[in-house]
Amino acid sequence: MRSLIVTLMLASLVLPAGASEFCGGNGVMTLSFTPLPDVTPTTSMKADDNGLVMVDVYLSLGDVHPAEGPGGVMLALGGFECELRVTGAEPLSVQKKILVPHRDFGQRPTQVWVGVSTAGERVDKGPLALVKWTVMFQGRPENVRFDLDPAGLLSCSNYPCCGDAGTTGIYVGAIDVAQEGFLFGTGCAPAYLNPVGEPDLAVVPCTLGVDEAGVFKLRK
Repeated sequence: MRSLIVTLMLASLVLPAGASEFCGGNGVMTLSFTPLPDVTPTTSMKADDNGLVMVDVYLSLGDVHPAEGPGGVMLALGGFECELRVTGAEPLSVQKKILVPHRDFGQRPTQVWVGVSTAGERVDKGPLALVKWTVMFQGRPENVRFDLDPAGLLSCSNYPCCGDAGTTGIYVGAIDVAQEGFLFGTGCAPAYLNPVGEPDLAVVPCTLGVDEAGVFKLRK
């Protein structure tokens, strides 16, 4: 783990695993079947002539509120971690594409462990597109839920309060403003393929807020 962090820093990038302090939850990672600016949390698809369903699943980060702390106001994302979780059917294959300039050390197609440029990617101007997964199924699966698996967050193992807060995604600030050491959690808004009845689209929140953690304070 340490060698990966050193390699990434030498490449002028930062990973959440290099963080030194958990600063609470700020933002929601949203899954959708359409790219931004649209958000489509449900879709219905039939199998094609080969008996397959192939669906694109997009992940974005939004609802990040201005928070002030060491280095000033947190405006830019410098790295992030998450892991796609698929329940209700077993995928035949999963492919991922990171939608920001990056270096990805995720070891599985579902796992994202990304550092971005020293200036980071702005999160104060609206939702930021992060990842596109292409997922293939045999036949026509029903009630398939896409969300984020907190067990895939490597950096949360260093901070018990991160896991206790129900964090499903994490990110750090940018190197240019010396905020790469501060780890923020997010909630998760799920998506459903071929839902049966009314799917549960409630956001799974990070229950420890920025103000409660005390390192940063939300601007009023």
